[in-house]
Amino acid sequence: MVSVLVISCPCALGLATPTAILVGVGVGSKQGILIRNIESLEQAKKINCIVFDKTGTLTKGKLELTDIIPNSDVSEKEILKIVSSLEKNSEHPLGQAIYKKGVEKKLVMHEVLHFKAIEGKGIQG
Repeated sequence: MVSVLVISCPCALGLATPTAILVGVGVGSKQGILIRNIESLEQAKKINCIVFDKTGTLTKGKLELTDIIPNSDVSEKEILKIVSSLEKNSEHPLGQAIYKKGVEKKLVMHEVLHFKAIEGKGIQG
């Protein structure tokens, strides 16, 4: 249909590019590739190197807590118990990954009082 439109009407070329971009963005989103805006897509042609810093996200397709490095004499298990208890109520994907690790380790969670999510800053309780 697009080829017939291009032949019959030169202004259809103005429609072909946006249509191709729209289809490309749609197909990309089905594959998990999200494009914020067309300018980002246009700038992507200049990319010659990509660096990833999302452990588990690329290899498994999900966020996962992999390491806990204590900077005090509190054990890794106790740190995980505390943060898992706090993150239980969090809606943030990283918080859910932390909580899930605590559940996997079968930790008995603390009761959290006065939980509060502070947008862009974290949580408290």
